[in-house]
Amino acid sequence: MKKILSGWSKTIKKLMIDYDMDMADVAQKVRWSTQYTSAIINGRTYQKESVNRISQLFGIDIPEENTTLAKERESLNRIF
Repeated sequence: MKKILSGWSKTIKKLMIDYDMDMADVAQKVRWSTQYTSAIINGRTYQKESVNRISQLFGIDIPEENTTLAKERESLNRIF
């Protein structure tokens, strides 16, 4: 099932585009693996310290706890 990105995830991805950064660039800055960095940014996992560190890297407000996790998207068949 598809996921809906959180507002925090969307903001980080937009900032990555603005700064011409890819996931590997962010991972290098925070000294994590690309896979772990992707899991945090895409909301597949939540670690408060990791979310805070990425927020600080991009100079944005630290989000409330657990608001960065992706949510399940309802099937489009249910909507239409």
